[in-house]
Amino acid sequence: MKYFNKIIVALVIVAAPVASFGQYCNHFHEKYCMPSENDFFKPNGQSKSALFSKGQTSDLNIIVYKGQDYRISLCMDENLGSQIKFKIFETVKKKVETTTEIVEMEEILDEDGEPTGEEKEVIRKETTMVIKRVKELLYDNSTDDYSTEIEFTVESTRRLTIEISVPNGGGEGKSKSKLMKSSDMGCVGILVEHMPTPISGF
Repeated sequence: MKYFNKIIVALVIVAAPVASFGQYCNHFHEKYCMPSENDFFKPNGQSKSALFSKGQTSDLNIIVYKGQDYRISLCMDENLGSQIKFKIFETVKKKVETTTEIVEMEEILDEDGEPTGEEKEVIRKETTMVIKRVKELLYDNSTDDYSTEIEFTVESTRRLTIEISVPNGGGEGKSKSKLMKSSDMGCVGILVEHMPTPISGF
């Protein structure tokens, strides 16, 4: 019984820092993500922060609305590194052409066009259009010098997926410890801001 109690105490000691770290991360974006210098941009309720570990990838789904400009920026704890991957996807419905082969038996005709009583195998191809949901990449910060912010105008309301990938920190190939060290964990914040799209022209 004493041994069992020691195990529970050890687990609580390990889990407590992780739990407090997670609570600390809840409002990380409000404190550490730099807002736009443009006063017209206002914080969006879809902003979020979370606890990440090195090598982890996680998605945040947001909706962006027609007639709005958006600014998405990241902030993260220093121990997670400086080159966090940041991608934006949109899942769209697309018509995809599919071809199906149908095997049929066909009578063999003689020179006069009369049935010979024999049959041959004929393969007929049938093409149909199928609607599939396809994930399209809209932005990848690894092609933009690992920028941590992007601004864009929305011409039609869309559902977007923001994918965040924290680098492994050179730990690939090493055996993973059973316990996650606090130095391998940190907060990542996503600050979403919006404003009405300015009207251009006369």
